Amino acid sequence: MNIHISYMAQMRRLARKSSEQVTLDGGSRVIDLLRRLAEIHGPGFQAVALDAAGNGHASLLVFRSEEQISQDTPLAHGDRITLLTPMAGG
Repeated sequence: MNIHISYMAQMRRLARKSSEQVTLDGGSRVIDLLRRLAEIHGPGFQAVALDAAGNGHASLLVFRSEEQISQDTPLAHGDRITLLTPMAGG
């Protein structure tokens, strides 16, 4: 199945692109997507996307369309996923 990913903020810098399409096996979940993207984009991306146990990092925000979803959410062909990290500052 094909999943379209949009990267925002720090995730865009780490992926070195604003968007891409990734093919996953049917029945994949968000965590499977995050692990695949970490393989593609390397250690810097992995450090932000995954925790030490290989689970989705708690600070990473994942949206399908405009709805925030968890790492256990099943994906479907054609899903449009947005990844971003929380902004801080003042």
